[in-house]
Amino acid sequence: MVLPSGFALPPLPYTAALVGGTFVVAALLVALEPPIDQRTVVALAPWMAIGGSLHALNQPPIELYTAAIRPLFGTPAVYFTTFVTLGTVWVLLSLFGVRRGHDENVSRNLGLVGTGVLTVLLFLAAISALRSGLLSLVWPTVSVVVALVLSAVTLLVVALWRTPLIVRSRYAAPVVVFAHALDGVSTAVGTDVIGVGERSPVPRAIMDFAGTLPIASTIGEGWLFIAVKLFVAVLVVALMHQYLEEEPVEGSLLLSFIAAVGLGPATNNIVLFLFTPV
Repeated sequence: MVLPSGFALPPLPYTAALVGGTFVVAALLVALEPPIDQRTVVALAPWMAIGGSLHALNQPPIELYTAAIRPLFGTPAVYFTTFVTLGTVWVLLSLFGVRRGHDENVSRNLGLVGTGVLTVLLFLAAISALRSGLLSLVWPTVSVVVALVLSAVTLLVVALWRTPLIVRSRYAAPVVVFAHALDGVSTAVGTDVIGVGERSPVPRAIMDFAGTLPIASTIGEGWLFIAVKLFVAVLVVALMHQYLEEEPVEGSLLLSFIAAVGLGPATNNIVLFLFTPV
């Protein structure tokens, strides 16, 4: 099994609508050719977190959506739902930017809109947790702070080792490293502290192996997954930094996708942690 548990396509009408919407939005973005560079990776980061938040709000004990729209936020439907929403906003901002002659601000505005939407979603999740009597800010805060510290230390070490690497990818590298650090830390917290079972087979296999080591009884199983995540993130940045400079559009889009693979699941974990009593 290589797919996470719960991975299933929504009913055919929803699938058709999402696939059709994805093609239309993608075609419009290709036609408009909005400016894409490393700053776009930063601007897309809130949207990656939005995808994770939307999926979390569809899971117990939250389940905020009505039955009519719930299929849009399962796995993998939520990826398409998020892309269609993001793409629609991106198209509108691009058209507005071209009309006003300031298309260089499109990425900035895209990030601002995404940050606003993410803030609303997190607020709704916190209110829902508060009303249910389950609101906990401890483990979400711990996860974010530890991930920030690990990301900063990792980037500092890499900068001291290969300064040009970080200079060339100075906007994209922090997003990629933090995204996977947060995924690793939140997964470790969920496994070792909260006792939540990991749904994805690869992380589960890594932590199962860590559980066989003698130090597992002392420091748990999640540390190895964190180490693997940070190693992979740094390796990707190291391999991509030259390509990012030579082909900024393709490189930025690829690094955005890689960051999303970490930040989406990480945000899903963080939102669910709001509903975990200490």
